Amino acid sequence: MHLPALTGSALVDSARERTVKVKGKRGCSMMGVVNILTKNGVEDTDVEWLASGPPGSAEYDVTFANSDKCRSFLSRVSMQSSVTHSGVQYRFFKYGKQLVTCRVHWLPAFISDLAIADMFKGFGQVVSVEHDTLKVGDFVTRSGVRIVTLECDSNMTEAIPHILAFDCGSRALIAMRGRQPLCLYCQEVGHVRNTCPQNINSIFKHNQESVSGTKVVKDVAQTAPDVAQKAPSSNVKETVAERPEVTVEQSSTQKDDFQVVVSKKKKSSGQKKQISAEEVTQTEKGEEKMDAHDLEVRGEKRGRKGLITGSKRICDKDNTNSSEELSLLPQNRYTMLEVDDLEEHPLVIDLDSQDLNMTPVD
Repeated sequence: MHLPALTGSALVDSARERTVKVKGKRGCSMMGVVNILTKNGVEDTDVEWLASGPPGSAEYDVTFANSDKCRSFLSRVSMQSSVTHSGVQYRFFKYGKQLVTCRVHWLPAFISDLAIADMFKGFGQVVSVEHDTLKVGDFVTRSGVRIVTLECDSNMTEAIPHILAFDCGSRALIAMRGRQPLCLYCQEVGHVRNTCPQNINSIFKHNQESVSGTKVVKDVAQTAPDVAQKAPSSNVKETVAERPEVTVEQSSTQKDDFQVVVSKKKKSSGQKKQISAEEVTQTEKGEEKMDAHDLEVRGEKRGRKGLITGSKRICDKDNTNSSEELSLLPQNRYTMLEVDDLEEHPLVIDLDSQDLNMTPVD
């Protein structure tokens, strides 16, 4: 619902002359305004009203009880200058005019602040020109954006353009808090490039996002039952695990001069070949013969003959008077000789010979 402007008889001029407008920066509060008033000698009896503006506006209205107190306070804080409290700046100015903050983009950093102030002289009184800061981690510098604080009437605020063009070809974008943005694609006010209805890329992107969102929902709805259907049940796993191995016998028959293979026996990779009893017997006999052959040690020198078998060592009666039984020889081509045997019958072993020759010492 729109109503006509509050002008003329709707205003109380006497109260308006005693009202001071406070404009604070981010972090300001009504408690901060009260602290500034008390520090400058203003008591609660000197203030008739103290009201706050719309949410997020950071604006407050202070109406004094008499005009003299209002003028003394403004002279003390020197009107349109900033007062800092708890690290937050507050500006005080006479009611009836607005304090507007403009952000100037796209201008080179080497353009002087005086030149920028001259651009806004036609819209009101320039209070200050500041530089915006850019912070990336520990790297802090100026961003090239100028912040212009301007005091002007409400009708002049609407006259501030969105873009300033210069004869040299440069342009400057002016952004104001609370004002609708300018679309840089269609040059219309009320939306930005990404949501411009005339921008084909934005329309395609919007349609693609909506279609992809619908497709994802459908895919999720279709995938859920498929997963339930594809999930193997416990009965199937048990059947696979308990399946016995099938052994196929092999046989062949003759039918009409053709050999018909009935089936083929399947051998598993882990199955070992069975050895028949006859093969085991033949293998054992062969090993015994080899062991007996390997354990025979023969030597003959100076008329002395000796035979060492697996159980006895027999010498000729001419060279020795008795036979001596020795311990069994292991089946690995060597034996442990007793110390007594070596003392009684010292031997010399020829290691260079292919056969093991043992010769008694002279």
